[in-house]
Amino acid sequence: MTKVKLTIEYVGTDFCGWQSQQNGVSVQDTVERALGRYFGCDFVRIYAAGRTDVGVHAVGQTAHFVTDKSVNCYKLCLGLNAYLPSTVAVTAAECVGDSFDARFGALSKTYCYRIYVSPMRRPTLDVNHTQVYKPLDVQAMRLAADKLVGTHDFAAFQKSGSNLKGTVRTVNSLDVADNGDGTIYFWVNGNAFLYNQVRLMCGLLVEVGKGRYTLDDVDAMLGGVKLKFRTLPAKGLTLERVFYGEEQL
Repeated sequence: MTKVKLTIEYVGTDFCGWQSQQNGVSVQDTVERALGRYFGCDFVRIYAAGRTDVGVHAVGQTAHFVTDKSVNCYKLCLGLNAYLPSTVAVTAAECVGDSFDARFGALSKTYCYRIYVSPMRRPTLDVNHTQVYKPLDVQAMRLAADKLVGTHDFAAFQKSGSNLKGTVRTVNSLDVADNGDGTIYFWVNGNAFLYNQVRLMCGLLVEVGKGRYTLDDVDAMLGGVKLKFRTLPAKGLTLERVFYGEEQL
């Protein structure tokens, strides 16, 4: 038996998320069917580092599968991509040891939330950015981001529907990058996240940047106070990379 690690990139706009569901087309189903066609069967079960929600993108989603067939990783990538839609691609494959597990071996994940600041809509950015109409106070957002780094109870930073036990999570880093071209990126790395946690954290930072909330309000949310603001749209969020072993930041 051969275990294969895949790196998968996708535009999440037209999918119901990563995980297989009955009410829509998932990325998981799409890749599993492509593997089935490649190996001459109905499908091949794959196991991913984690779920991405409906509309969320990925550059570095990681998954693994096991097969009794011989595998040439380069040909596997080419063959799978021939069976995948234009919005999904396997960008890398490698044979790994039996101990590798895409989900349980993951030490941390890096997400990026992208926004652009403009009173006018930018169609080429709208695919994976969220529009903010007025300039933001980047320095205030950076100070607020620093408060979110570390191990905290993020109970106020989750949407209902989470089936995870406990609300204490560790954010290893949260960087606010002003790219100087009207785009601002929030780079977040952590060991695990609650349902919608990243989008809510970045949404709070945007509200701080607008001047609506202060650093004291950030402390209040970390203390369990739920503030009213919009959960940022899924389209601005991308899973950038999953870290394992020596790759860990």
